[in-house]
Amino acid sequence: MDKIVMNSPIQVPELAVTTHPLVRVGVTGDRLLVVSQGGGTLLSDYSLDGGSARGIRLEDPGTEIHFVQALSEDRFLLVSAFSENQEHNAFIYDNQGHLLASFHVGDAIEDVQAVGDRFWIGYMEEGVEGDNLLSREGVICFNLRGKLLFSYLETAIKQGLPEVRDCYGLNALPNGETWIYYFTDHILARVEDFRVRQFWKGGPVLSWRSPLVQAGGFAIWGRILLFGNPRRHLYRGSLNRRALERVMPVDEEGEEIRFDRWWTRDSRLFLSVGDEVYCYDMKETIY
Repeated sequence: MDKIVMNSPIQVPELAVTTHPLVRVGVTGDRLLVVSQGGGTLLSDYSLDGGSARGIRLEDPGTEIHFVQALSEDRFLLVSAFSENQEHNAFIYDNQGHLLASFHVGDAIEDVQAVGDRFWIGYMEEGVEGDNLLSREGVICFNLRGKLLFSYLETAIKQGLPEVRDCYGLNALPNGETWIYYFTDHILARVEDFRVRQFWKGGPVLSWRSPLVQAGGFAIWGRILLFGNPRRHLYRGSLNRRALERVMPVDEEGEEIRFDRWWTRDSRLFLSVGDEVYCYDMKETIY
C-alpha cells in the first residue's frame, strides 16, 4: 500500500469533543474554522500556516450550525443543513461576531463551500426529491445577498446532461472551477463560468461500488482524487487511468496515522487525531 506523508500537525483544542460537543469544521484558503455551540456560538479561526488562532463570539443564529466558511472582506458564513419551513438558515457575520445578513438557502444540505463572495451548496437526495424549490436544483451557487447565480438543474437541461438526484460531494477551487460528484449515473462534472465543461462516469472511481459514494467530499489535483470513507480508509483515484487504490497516511516519522475525522478542500486532505490536525496537499507531491 502506498503511503502519503502528512505535514506536521497544528493544535485545535476544540476538536476534543468532550470539551465542545457541537463542533463543525470548515476550510477556506489558508484558514481552518471551527464552530462550537456548547454555551453560545464560538468561532475559532486558525491559520494553517502557523497554527495561530483567534476566537470570536457570534450573535446567536437561533439554530444548529452544520457548515462554516470564510468569505471575502474578513466575513464568515454559517449554514444550517435543515430548514423545513423556509426559515433562514444561512448567516453572514463580520469579524466582530455581528450578524450582517441571513436568508434561506434550501433544505437537506450535503455540503457548503465558499470562494470569495460566492458560495456553492449541494443537496442530499431528501432535499432534491422534496418540496423545497431551491433543494430541487441539486447544486446551486449564491452571492452574499442570497441571489441565485447558478442552478445545476437549469444548466443540465440546457446542456442535455443528467440532473442531480443526490450530490455526493463538491469541491469549489480558487481558480474558479467547481467539481461536483453526483447521482444520476455517478457523474463527476467540472463546472467553470457556470457551465459544465467536462464530465466523467464509470470505471472503479465513479460507480455505485466505489467508496467515493460515501466519502462526503474529495480533494482533487489535475485528474487525481483523494478521499476517505466511513471506515476511515483513504483512497486515491485517477480519472485518466481509471484506477483506484488505498493509501496509508503516515506522519513525518513514517508512523501510520489512525485518524478520527477527515475533511477535504481543493487539493488538500485534512486528518484529525484528538486535537491535532494534519494536512496533505497533492499539489506539493504530484506533478
